[in-house]
Amino acid sequence: MMKISKSVLAVAALALGSVGAQAATDNWGDHGFAEVGAKVVSGSFVDYFLFTLDPAATVTSTVVANNNLNILNIESGKYSLWSDGGDGVGGAADAQIASFTFDGTTGSTFNSLVLSTGSYFYKVEGNVAQGAFGGLYTITSTLAPVPEPETYAMLLAGLGAVGFMARRRKSI
Repeated sequence: MMKISKSVLAVAALALGSVGAQAATDNWGDHGFAEVGAKVVSGSFVDYFLFTLDPAATVTSTVVANNNLNILNIESGKYSLWSDGGDGVGGAADAQIASFTFDGTTGSTFNSLVLSTGSYFYKVEGNVAQGAFGGLYTITSTLAPVPEPETYAMLLAGLGAVGFMARRRKSI
């Protein structure tokens, strides 16, 4: 078992104590294939991750807390996906699309939603457990393109051609 010295814990506590409980905002800009954010937090926290989509896509996301024997420990973790109404993050025009929980004991749970072109943000919030030296979480968001109607038409045409050829061979 690894022993952690008191001086290392003191330095970690000072570093984590300097992290404020105010909201932090990261702007990812145009959402790439994969976006990742990691935060060291303390107390009650709220963080925002802004992004835009163009074209529409299937967005898969997860937030994972690294809870470790009361050294790092996030309780009551929640993240939600919002459409950005254009009046600033957390404005009255924003609309919540979905909400999920995380606490470090659930492992990775991936959540997928089809989103249209537009501006969105993730809101990550929670509390660091009393007696812990802070918390650490990672948010991951990936994209997969949404097939256009022409793609489905080509698929049906191909299946029809295969069916026609199979039927033709059977009758010969």
